[in-house]
Amino acid sequence: MQEDIFLLIESHRLEFTDVEQVVANYFLSKKEPLTIDKLSKTLAVSKASITRFCKKIGLNNYKELIFLYNLSMRKGKDEKLASTAVTSLYHALATRSSAIFDEASVDEFCHLIHEYKIIHFLGMGFNSYAGADFQFKFSRLGKYVRVISDQNSIKLSAEFAEKDELIIACSLRGIDDSMSQALAMAKERGVSVLLITANQHSPLKPFAQATLMAATLTKEESLGNISPQIPILIQLDIVYERYIHLYSDSVQKWLQAEAILTQ
Repeated sequence: MQEDIFLLIESHRLEFTDVEQVVANYFLSKKEPLTIDKLSKTLAVSKASITRFCKKIGLNNYKELIFLYNLSMRKGKDEKLASTAVTSLYHALATRSSAIFDEASVDEFCHLIHEYKIIHFLGMGFNSYAGADFQFKFSRLGKYVRVISDQNSIKLSAEFAEKDELIIACSLRGIDDSMSQALAMAKERGVSVLLITANQHSPLKPFAQATLMAATLTKEESLGNISPQIPILIQLDIVYERYIHLYSDSVQKWLQAEAILTQ
């Protein structure tokens, strides 16, 4: 059950009608909880509108709204619960990531990463932060990794990539016109492509030889409680863990890299 009513309301803010905005503002102002009759008179809106507001944010009725509202008000008085709330969200995200684990896709990722020395990691915004982590890990295993994070460079990278190079595209939403154009170009030129996304129906999937599905963020998590690159980082850590087990010779390269860094 959704526990933080304030985050729940904010996550639906752009979907509200003008009347629903009035109801939302009342609760976000943390005013006294009222019966539906009293709230209807106070805000000069119909009870039907309040009920529709409840449905809009995914609740069954006004009684459930008041229950969560009182719960959230009590939780807000105890700052120690902030840590518990965040760690609970991380645990839920990790659980969802485990539930969609696909060993065959992970192994295909590892195989292709092993086959190629030069890797272009394409990802804009927070997706590029995950790319920086990938670059750090696999550069130490002897790979040359370029992280490309703007639209024009992504297209250029796909246009000039060679068949002996690998492209890893990363898009949590999986909907990006410039990325689609780049991957279509890469596929047409015979360049191997891997994809990481949370969108099961992403139009980018047909261009990839293998796709890793990341966990989707809930509306509450997407408000910023969870860093948006975390679902991707989980998948990349899974790939890295599997890779060093499948290709044990890479561990020696890692040790050599460590020796250079400590000199």
